[in-house]
This record gives sequence, C-alpha cells and structure tokens, in this order.
Amino acid sequence: MKRAAVFILAIIPAVAAAAPACAQAPINSNVALQPSTGGLIIRQQFRYAEASRDTPSANLDFNTVSESTTIVYGLTHELTLIANIPAILSLDTDNNTTGASESTNGFVDAALLAKLRVFRDDFGVNDTARFDLIAGAELPTGADRFSRDSVNPIVGGVYTYVHGRHAFDADLLWKFNTGAAAANADLLRYDGAYLYRLAPELYASNSPTAWFAAIELNGFSETNGDNELFLSPGIQYVTTRWILEATIQLPVWQDLDHRPERDFILGVGFRAQW
Repeated sequence: MKRAAVFILAIIPAVAAAAPACAQAPINSNVALQPSTGGLIIRQQFRYAEASRDTPSANLDFNTVSESTTIVYGLTHELTLIANIPAILSLDTDNNTTGASESTNGFVDAALLAKLRVFRDDFGVNDTARFDLIAGAELPTGADRFSRDSVNPIVGGVYTYVHGRHAFDADLLWKFNTGAAAANADLLRYDGAYLYRLAPELYASNSPTAWFAAIELNGFSETNGDNELFLSPGIQYVTTRWILEATIQLPVWQDLDHRPERDFILGVGFRAQW
C-alpha cells in the first residue's frame, strides 16, 4: 500500500485520543476535548484493510493489519501533548497476474502533536462547545518502506459541540510533505462526526457507564489529485476510566491514481485514562 494511505492509519488515532474517557469522543475523527492537567491517556487501536490496484502490468490485492499506540498528556488545562507510534503488523501483496505474493511489516513514521484550546463555552453540566488548534509534525522514524524520510509539518483545528445525548465534531488537518519524492503530495484531512448516547438517557452517579453510537464522514484529499471519502459507523462502550470501540469505514467516493483503492477498513481499540 502506498505511503500516503499508511499516514491515514497513523494520524487518526493521534488526535482523536485526546479526550477524557467519559466524553463523547469519535473513533476516527478529532475532538476538541482534552485531559486535565497531568492527565494521561493511552490508546491502542488495531485496523484491518483490504485494497486493490490495477496497473498496466499487474492486478494487485493488498491486505493490511496495522496498529497504533497513542500517548496523550495534559500539560495544562489548555495544552495537550500527543505522541503516536504506528506500525504495519502485516502487509500482504498478491499479484493476481503473475501469482507472486509478498509479505512485509515494520514501523510507520511517528507523529508528535500539540493541541491548544482557544475557545471554551461550558453552557451546562455536561454541555460544551470548544475549539482547539493542532500543530506538530510527522517524523522519519519508520522502516524504509513505510517512511517518507522527511519531517512533515501538520497544522489544523477541530470544533466540538456536546449537548445532552448528542455530540458533533468537525476538523481540518493539513500535512505538508517536504520530501523530494514525487509521490509525497500534501494531504488535507477533513472529518465530520455525530455521536448519540444510546444509554443511559441521563448521566447519574449510579450510572458510570454508557453506550454510544457514532456515524462519521472521513475525507482525504491530496495535492496530486487523489481523493477518498469514507462513511464510518461505530459503537463505543464508555466508563469513567476506559473505552472499548469498534468501527467499519466504507468508501463512498474514490478518485485515486497514485495508490490502491481500499474496499473497507475494520477498526477495534481501547483507551485508558489516569
């Protein structure tokens, strides 16, 4: 799978993890909620993706199993630091034209990010509207096949609105690719998410757990002309200290010339907070 697709798997959990475990935080999108000062979140996520690509000389199928470990630390009430370390556990490539197969694995370039809260309006006990700025960089720490070999700045912002059982999130992220390779296009990532608390109807001291349903749109547009848009339903089981979650991402629009078309992505994960 092309490196641009690998980046998508890496950056999603890096920012989405930065939210208190009890909050309405989407699975594949970003959120403008941050841990308290000194708070620590560890997020582990696993994804399985199937993709294909036809070239003039071959018909290729790809099966990818990836994981990402994300560490989130609340430096202050307004500033959060995020480190994301992704890896490809297995990338299997089948050439249906020649019958050849190949399997590889390795670390993907890590990302270091910071989130700065610039707007907050808590208009109810559990109701809030917030906006965060995001800045950081992707670093050339991955294995040769999965690294861009350059420091690539990332900038963007995310808005979150929570009211009762409903939550809305919207974000934009731009990654500048500074590498010399022609395939290293800049990437615009854009997301919209809606979460609904299935149960309980109201939070109370005797109901420290909750179920959430999520629906997201996850878009990716590169300056080389490649575009993808995914519809991503999901489910979460949330406690005051940890979250279990699962999602499937289905393509609703693909216009790709430089990397494979992904048929679907399955994701499962958990987050723990201290």
